[in-house]
Amino acid sequence: MNEYMPEGNYGNATVQNTDIGGGDGSRIRYTNVILTIMLAVALVVGIVLIVMLVRISKTSEKNSRMILDMSKDLSSVENEVSDISRTVNDILEQGCSGAEPDDPFDPYVYPEYGVEKPVIYLYGDGTDTCRHVELKLKNADMEVTWPKAENNGNIYSWDVYADEDGTLTDKDGTEYSYLFWEADAYGDHSFDEGFCVAGSDTAEFLKAVLYEMGLTDKEANEFIVYWLPRMQDNAYNLISFKGLDPDDEYNSDFALKVTDEAGNEAESVLRVMMVWKASDEEIEMTPQSFDGFERKGLTVVEWGGTEIK
Repeated sequence: MNEYMPEGNYGNATVQNTDIGGGDGSRIRYTNVILTIMLAVALVVGIVLIVMLVRISKTSEKNSRMILDMSKDLSSVENEVSDISRTVNDILEQGCSGAEPDDPFDPYVYPEYGVEKPVIYLYGDGTDTCRHVELKLKNADMEVTWPKAENNGNIYSWDVYADEDGTLTDKDGTEYSYLFWEADAYGDHSFDEGFCVAGSDTAEFLKAVLYEMGLTDKEANEFIVYWLPRMQDNAYNLISFKGLDPDDEYNSDFALKVTDEAGNEAESVLRVMMVWKASDEEIEMTPQSFDGFERKGLTVVEWGGTEIK
């Protein structure tokens, strides 16, 4: 029967309706749930894709800016290289053409040679008086002093007590064997006079010549211990001594003055500045000669050196 009829008796036939929402209705509800879940998943996936696209877009924009900045830096470097290249070309063209540039290019470097490890010994005369040591630099700057010197412009000074055996004591009671200083420049020098000594003979030469100048065993030994390691393996050493003449250039550029509390200057002063240069060949030089040194009263002895390279 195709049409719905109310329940009841119709002659010998009884009509009883069956609920059409049974099995077929359950399937419909299940299908709806599946569709809802799929829509939710699609929505979540869509949101994730959108977020990823936004992040990718930002990253791409940042990378683009970085690439642009790198391009600008590269362009700047290329400009600098181009400027340097033009400068070098200008120098080469001037050199090849014989033209005199306003600021001539010198391919050689002429370094300043420092004054290395001058040490100042003081030997007292038996009086308990403070000694004022003053060192004035004319064409150089001081690099280090020990003990630390007082500084007044280009004048450096120490105040110490000196025993007859050479022990120095500052006002705080600290003892020292000598005063130490170094400067950053020595000045011009030519080896007009001096000695050409084989490296293997340097130790014996220094021992003999330092005694001839007037250094004691202790002073000469400390001199040799400092300089010999740098000289003994050279083929030859060109050696000349400055400071022995109180009127020479060394004493002018590095003036040393030692006085007592009454202003009296030291009676005996010996300064030995060795200027030397390594040489691959033997060179004839006019030998220097030395006068003896007499120690009397307050005595000042200084030694140091500079290597011309």
